[in-house]
Amino acid sequence: MRYLGNKTRLLGFIGEVLRRRGIHGGAAVDPFCGTASVARSLKRRGFRVLAADILEMGHVFARTYVQAAAPPDLSGLADVLGRRAPTLADAVAYLNRLPPAPDFISSHFAPRDGLLAPYDRRYFRPENAARIDAVRRTLEEWRRAGLLGDDGYYVLLASLIEAVDRVANTTGVYASWVKTWQPNARRALRLRVPQVVPGGGCRAERADAIELVARCEPFDLLYIDPPYNNRQYCAYYHIPEILATGWFDGPTPLRGVAGLLHDADKRSLWSSRRRAGAALEELVARAPCRHVVMSYNAEGIIPERTIERVLRSYGRTGTYRRYTCRYRRYRSDHDRANRRYRSDTVEEHLYCVSR
Repeated sequence: MRYLGNKTRLLGFIGEVLRRRGIHGGAAVDPFCGTASVARSLKRRGFRVLAADILEMGHVFARTYVQAAAPPDLSGLADVLGRRAPTLADAVAYLNRLPPAPDFISSHFAPRDGLLAPYDRRYFRPENAARIDAVRRTLEEWRRAGLLGDDGYYVLLASLIEAVDRVANTTGVYASWVKTWQPNARRALRLRVPQVVPGGGCRAERADAIELVARCEPFDLLYIDPPYNNRQYCAYYHIPEILATGWFDGPTPLRGVAGLLHDADKRSLWSSRRRAGAALEELVARAPCRHVVMSYNAEGIIPERTIERVLRSYGRTGTYRRYTCRYRRYRSDHDRANRRYRSDTVEEHLYCVSR
């Protein structure tokens, strides 16, 4: 999934730093897991991972790629799918064949009969929006009828969110849509089978980072990857968040041109230049861990001197070090009069200390 700060391209760099630091396994906590790319990589490396995020969509990905120990048991869907021992591939194929059924997404995020009052939101082509609605409602009905357990529900929901992102008429974030239909938005929605990482002992939660680490038993690695600018992820990814939470238990009021959620409980103080430094110090102070590894963009709002001061204050003498990797910048828009990027490349730093 296209996601600000996604570390998929930096997994090799992160893994090499862990190797050089002698951090080989044990219990790891990733309280800003996002799409779970790093948490999934840590699980593959043999860590017992606790992955969390303040957004429900992050929890969906953590349940799928971190907590799930094996492909889910879908035996409850045997009659629906016409298979004695249905697999994920069977369920995905069934969902891909569902006929369009307009519902919430069609009503609020796609043009309808040429117009959509009060805003002509063009996040999805009408046929894709109706198929998104059909799949999301089917997953909810299967779960409420007891045909689909939690593991199967989250894995298939992650598949839907990822499929939706591939056909969204955006530049990568959902703060606005593109005025004309992009080539990817013209493609038909198609779910893919998620690749579940085998292995147990991992967990997923939806939680605030500081509250999470404060109640953890002692663990080995705290991997921190907080937001690095003032963009609130709950606003930039409100449609995936709506898909993650659903709209089946009552009204889901939206606000503004983009149809944002009322999201006061999901806004992050890490996106506040005034508050992020203090949040970092409280997090590190309260985390009962042996190693801290913080991934942070060189253009981040927490000054490097603050990061260094905090980690040195809570680390063993002589163990603090910064590692740097330069890579191509993720861009969701183009340079314009009131916004210009410094360059097409950016540096990611890993700040490390042992305690």
